[in-house]
Amino acid sequence: MAIKLKPLSQQVMVILGASSGIGRETARRAADRGAIVVVAARNAASLATLVEEITTTGGKAVAVTCDVTDEAQVRQVARDTVARFGRIDSWVNVAGVSVYAGFEDTTPEEFRRILEVNFLGYIHGAQAALPHLREHGGALIVISSVESIVSLPLHSAYSASKHAVEGAFDALRRELMADGVPVSVTSIKPATINTPFFTNSRSKLDVVPKGPPPLYDPAVVADCVLYAAEHPVRDLFAGGAGRSMAMNQVMAPGLMDKLLARFGIPASRTDRPAPEGRPGNLYASEGDDRARGDFTARARPSLYTWLELRPLARSLAVGGAVAGVMLLRRRKARGRAGEPVALLPAPSDASERALANAAFADRVVAADSSYPPVRPAGPAAMRDTAGRPWTPEDEASDESFPASDPPSTY
Repeated sequence: MAIKLKPLSQQVMVILGASSGIGRETARRAADRGAIVVVAARNAASLATLVEEITTTGGKAVAVTCDVTDEAQVRQVARDTVARFGRIDSWVNVAGVSVYAGFEDTTPEEFRRILEVNFLGYIHGAQAALPHLREHGGALIVISSVESIVSLPLHSAYSASKHAVEGAFDALRRELMADGVPVSVTSIKPATINTPFFTNSRSKLDVVPKGPPPLYDPAVVADCVLYAAEHPVRDLFAGGAGRSMAMNQVMAPGLMDKLLARFGIPASRTDRPAPEGRPGNLYASEGDDRARGDFTARARPSLYTWLELRPLARSLAVGGAVAGVMLLRRRKARGRAGEPVALLPAPSDASERALANAAFADRVVAADSSYPPVRPAGPAAMRDTAGRPWTPEDEASDESFPASDPPSTY
């Protein structure tokens, strides 16, 4: 059964984990596009400022205080939304917490709590939303992470929770497809995003933690959410750096082990001392109502994600890349003395995948007569954009090590 989703201007969207970070930015942008947004989180004061921001600019929003670990509270959000607006068109799970610590320094209770919020909170949301989404169709969207594919050191509990999210929602998607239910299930996998997540995380480090660069603006993820609310899509990577890491993990896991063992921990540390660590918001909300965090995001948006959200432009870019390679090969053939110019075979599937990776992972592809490799080895492989001079913005953010961002505090 084909899934048809409404334009945002006709939607009622529920966002769990909307008080700060990605959730807050998504709510703002959805309301700007005309959606009615129901925002939920633990901190009532942060939600109140969000509703005020939206309504003063002409948008429509209501707030509901909710702890996603409490199934009854989450189901009440769904019931209240339907009672007030008659339906739910899109449901977005964003809430997330984390601990920065070594595996052996992370307690079983901390593992359990992170799974309760990041995994069971998403399960509670999906099970509350699905009875209503089934009636008229709609979108179920989860903010996962590239860490659902690439686990980072000092982040074992968080990575485990995101692997669990992927497993559960892959199974759900297939069950809904088998039953012909008109509900799309989308997993959005952000790279590192400049949200308050890092400073609000529980940390056992001697410094304030950070996400490995490059850092993207929360708007990159919010745009993915809004796209998924209108277009049935399975996965979206928010930031080309995340897509590159995921591909490298699949194609060269041993190399990724070595690279992350050497660079992963230093890239997750700032130079700001925090000798006593931070308790973070693992159990109690810190009341942070910012969408953006304490770091500097890259000045330009993600080319990869921009193309992913514009299928026609993506097709033209792939076609142009393939045509360019074919033209270079033909010129090379003509230049061979004494050899006739022959028709050249079409690129293989493997070469097309390599071209797509090179063209769309936020990089500039240099003209060459051979197909570019998927990714070179060594530390330079982790640089965001190959073949371009560095700008002052690059120097400031040290865009040299793409990794994963957890989504949003709540």
